[in-house]
Amino acid sequence: MTLSGASSLHAATVPAGCASIHHDGADNGAAFDHVVVTFPGNGGTLTATHETLSGAGESATGLADASSVLLLAALVGHHNAACSQWLENEGNAAEAALQAGHGLNVSWSNVSARHATLRIALATTSLAISRQGSDAGASLSMTGVTTSGVEAPSMIPQSAQAVFSLPADELAGLMASTAGKLAQLPAVHVTIHSLTAKRDTVELSGNGRATLTGQNSSASASGHMEIKDLSSLIDKARQDSQTKIAAALIIARLVSHKSSGSNTWDVNWEGGILTVNGVPLPLK
Repeated sequence: MTLSGASSLHAATVPAGCASIHHDGADNGAAFDHVVVTFPGNGGTLTATHETLSGAGESATGLADASSVLLLAALVGHHNAACSQWLENEGNAAEAALQAGHGLNVSWSNVSARHATLRIALATTSLAISRQGSDAGASLSMTGVTTSGVEAPSMIPQSAQAVFSLPADELAGLMASTAGKLAQLPAVHVTIHSLTAKRDTVELSGNGRATLTGQNSSASASGHMEIKDLSSLIDKARQDSQTKIAAALIIARLVSHKSSGSNTWDVNWEGGILTVNGVPLPLK
């Protein structure tokens, strides 16, 4: 079945100024094929062969569409004020589902995102959220990641996983700030229980806490990080002619601690400045 000939083609209720969304929807409203999300003004496009969402009940279609908008926005760094209120409303629906004891699970397969010269492909990506007391606990996974049109393609992870939590009543704020553009950015307080990103022999892992606002300049984070095979990561930066990143990694190696073949650090990100073991790194 093609998009042009599908009788079940669904036009999402997302505001036209935010994005256009089309897909073939299953009868139960929780499984979709041929998903296409487009931001206006050449802001980016996402396609996925298949998307599924469980745990949302009657809110499934709206939350599935919001999830796809959020995925594209996160991949290409897009913010649009026209998305803000709609995403907050869908976030309130997600909070209500969690409050009712439902776990939310969304996944995509064969994802492709593009914006200008940027191209990102993912074999699979998934997000699971459940209520844990007053918090929402989440698990995020991405596999088969390939990229082009970026300054340092050799440094982009091929897979990544994260387990984190945040106050359940801040989920709507997180959704609105990820793809929206709010007059007053909400502060979302995230605890990162584990984060792992891999490329070839290089593996980054860590944990910590972060205050997210949707903009790097006003976000902050602190925690512990370690990298296996840091020398290869430095070589990858040099390979991509990223001399500043390579120099920063060399400085980081000098101030790192060694543990079981890995380099480890206590890190802090605030005001757009990364500090490693008390040493600010020249990333700009």
